[in-house]
Amino acid sequence: MKVRICTENPNFLQIYEATDKELTQIEYSFKPFVDNYRFNPKYKRGIWDGRISFYSKHKRLIPIGLWNQLCVVAKEFDFECFIEDIDEIVDQNFIFEEFEEWIRDFFKDHPLYCIGGEKEVRDYQIKSAFNILQFRLSTSEIATSAGKTLIMFIVFAYLFSTNKIKNYLIIVPTTSLILQGMEDFEEYNNGKLKFDILPVHAGTKKDRTGYEIIFGTFQSLTKQETEWFADIDVICVDECHTAQNQSIRDIISKCPGLKYRYGLSGTAKKHPNSANHYTLQAYLGPYVNDISAKFLIDNKFATQVFVKVVRMNYLEDDIKKKLQELRYKRHEIEGTKLLNIEKKLVIDNRKRFLYVTDFISKATKNSLVLFADIKYGYGRKIYDWLRQNTDKTVYYIDGDTSTKNRDLYFSEMEEGNNKILVASFLTCSQGISINNLHNLFLVESYKSDKIIRQSIGRGMRKQKNKERTTIIDFCDDFSMKTQGYLRKHSEERIQTYKEQGFPFKIFEVNY
Repeated sequence: MKVRICTENPNFLQIYEATDKELTQIEYSFKPFVDNYRFNPKYKRGIWDGRISFYSKHKRLIPIGLWNQLCVVAKEFDFECFIEDIDEIVDQNFIFEEFEEWIRDFFKDHPLYCIGGEKEVRDYQIKSAFNILQFRLSTSEIATSAGKTLIMFIVFAYLFSTNKIKNYLIIVPTTSLILQGMEDFEEYNNGKLKFDILPVHAGTKKDRTGYEIIFGTFQSLTKQETEWFADIDVICVDECHTAQNQSIRDIISKCPGLKYRYGLSGTAKKHPNSANHYTLQAYLGPYVNDISAKFLIDNKFATQVFVKVVRMNYLEDDIKKKLQELRYKRHEIEGTKLLNIEKKLVIDNRKRFLYVTDFISKATKNSLVLFADIKYGYGRKIYDWLRQNTDKTVYYIDGDTSTKNRDLYFSEMEEGNNKILVASFLTCSQGISINNLHNLFLVESYKSDKIIRQSIGRGMRKQKNKERTTIIDFCDDFSMKTQGYLRKHSEERIQTYKEQGFPFKIFEVNY
């Protein structure tokens, strides 16, 4: 099989010579299942097979980011695969030793990041940046506390210093990440390179003239016309697991002259046969780095994490029996309705509320309390109780909290002890940096592997005299003859703890 970059659209590879057997296999292998396809009404009605195709049969096209996946399939089924323009995808002449020497020289005068400095550039950060530069299209899973922003800067500094690029676009999910990223870039640079950074978010000017670096939210960037992106050389997608978002894909598609595009995330979990896995690579490229939380902890680059799973059994037997009867009627009642019933029982139960809030109130040092419910005010009730019944300083954040206040509360949490930040999962699971966190309470069930891993990452940042971060995972056990949905969610979180190498212990509580 022979492949080349499509002349009509360089975002695709075109198969121009292959046997019928090879083409049939490619068509099948590049049609993965969508996550949770079994619950889709179209699948249930038998009008959709649950798959989406990444192969255009008529023109024999595959997204260029899936070039490595094509090679994997070819190897698996024992047929040759020759990519004619591979040098335009992989810089095979890029030499690691020369790149490492360049980095050490760049940071040699830096008071923090020089050799022997307090924040000396780490070997894995150099290797990660090298891989991103060598593979012009790439995805990297890099855990929280690994220094993602430093890796981004190293990539920029090298390309900008060597005159390989002029304009560098970084897409982030939140405004707070823009401000944080800009400050970090200035710190890393230490006045060495001359560049200007344009923040692009709601309320900022959008004129790009005179700016070498752009930090922007996908919400604001997607509103710009195609011409606005005409001379962008590099796109970096931070928290790239959000690349499933159509807006981010549209932004990438608007950049015709990209020399490099890559994504970084602490939770771009790899499911080799899923449509999400293919989508991420299709737009950004294959996985080239995998820096795990366990690697960081084992090498003392991040704080040790210990998880306490508090499995609570408090519901009256008659209510459990009613829930069990509903589970027997799963063919009549949708699973989401049963799950919502369990969630409502959690937020309405006073015994449970008092047990959890009392537990939180007894914690020492600074704590982050993460909740899910906004509609019924569960997080707000926890916040009010802690303010009224403890002498601790307590802050509250949900989606309606302004960016200014969020940043103020994050800053306040960095100083002192016995402070508590009560926040919704979605506002504090990613993009925030608080070193002075010692306890993390998960007060409501959350199933998403990505959100849980991001949430735990909040506590992994190192600080002097911080030996470990304790995660308290409250689990509601409504099981009788069969497990309840919330108990099943807890089992999935425990599986995440196992996969990430986080030590944990289960505590059975009855009240």
